[in-house]
This record gives sequence, structure tokens and C-alpha cells, in this order.
Amino acid sequence: MNDNERNGLQEIIDKAIEDIAREAGDSFELDHMNLAEFSRRTGLSRSKARTLKAKGFVVTPHGRCGMKADVTVISGFEGVVNALLADGVTNSEVIFERIVPLGYKGGKTTVKNYISAHAGLVPAKRKLAKADPQGSRGRRFETRPGEAYQMDWGFVDVEDWAGGAFRIACFAMICHHCGTCYVEFFPNARQENLFIGMVHAFMVMGVPEYVLTDNLECAAAHSMLSQTRRTATPPKNS
Repeated sequence: MNDNERNGLQEIIDKAIEDIAREAGDSFELDHMNLAEFSRRTGLSRSKARTLKAKGFVVTPHGRCGMKADVTVISGFEGVVNALLADGVTNSEVIFERIVPLGYKGGKTTVKNYISAHAGLVPAKRKLAKADPQGSRGRRFETRPGEAYQMDWGFVDVEDWAGGAFRIACFAMICHHCGTCYVEFFPNARQENLFIGMVHAFMVMGVPEYVLTDNLECAAAHSMLSQTRRTATPPKNS
């Protein structure tokens, strides 16, 4: 019985005692109140009425209120569930399906509650990684001056003077040594525009030994190599 239920029952009891006392007048004594009449007015059993009389007709929490049973429906399966949690398995559906064939008769809610109460068994995500630690993903790849550039296409939505929206291609080339970047916009990412962008970038940055790509379709359409040999002067900004 929760607090709201206890408060509601107490109001019923107090009202019944008040009515009986008013009707009995000066002869009313709480300790000698007619329990049969009290039970009739409150709807409580005679045994419950006697228990309340022993407590002064005050509704109190049950003696085991807040206590958890030593043995629950999930008892006997904690070892399996704990092992799954230690392996990072926190999906209640998966755990439920694992323990049902072992004889578990409870519901999924019990499994969810158990997982929530034993969240400390789940290792931190970084401890679950099986691969060797990798270096900083944010560190820029560096090469010798004039050794390599990298190029790629990007796309951006723009709006013209009349309010019309369309997408254009953005060519970008960056030097792996110094980080100098060349950017140029084109109507599309066709191969001819790729060549134009490369030539313009070389005019500004110089020609490297290699140009790296991410297997661009326009670069590979006619077996174009992903690296271009130096054919002109060294890079100006490297």
C-alpha cells in the first residue's frame, strides 16, 4: 500500500469513528467501540478492525514495506546475466532470450530492472575495443615539402539572385606538408572540371610528386592514376 492509499484509508477510518462517536454521544469510548459497526461502515474485515484497534486506529506502513525478497524470479540466473553485462550486452531483449531457455519464468520488465540496478557491471565503452589503440584521428598526415597533395570534391547548396536553389561542386587540393589549400567551385564534378581545378591549383601551389585521391569516379573513369608525377616547378608554398 502506497502513501496515497494509506491516506485514503485513514480518512475513511476517521470518518467512521467520528460518525459512531457522534451517534453514541458522551458514552462513546474508543477502546470499547463496536468493531462490528466499525467494519460495516468502513468495509474492513473484523480481523483488520482488531489490528487497527491495537494500533489506535492509525494506518501504518506494513512491517516489510520497502524490503526486497531474498529470492526473486530472476534468482539463479544472475550469473548468466552478469556475464552478459560484463561483455557489454545491455539489450534486455537479448538477455531475456538467453535466459528463457535456461528456465527463466519472469517477464522482460524484471530483466530491464535488473540491468538498470546492475549498470555498474557494464564496462566503459573504451574498454570494450578489441583493436589496438589508434593514434589521434585529428592529426594531419604530413610529408616532405613538395612530395604530395591530396584532392577531393565536395558539394554545397547555393541560392542564385532570383532565389532559386541548386547544388555546385567544390574542388579542393591541400598540401600534406604545410597545409596550404586551394579551393575552386564548378557547376559539376565532371572530369574536365577536375583537370581545370588541378591545373589552377598547380599554378598557385606548384606541382608535387604525387597527388592522392579517394578513388574519385571522375579520376578513375579513364584509368587516371591517383598520383601525378612532377612535371613543373616545385611548390611555391611548401
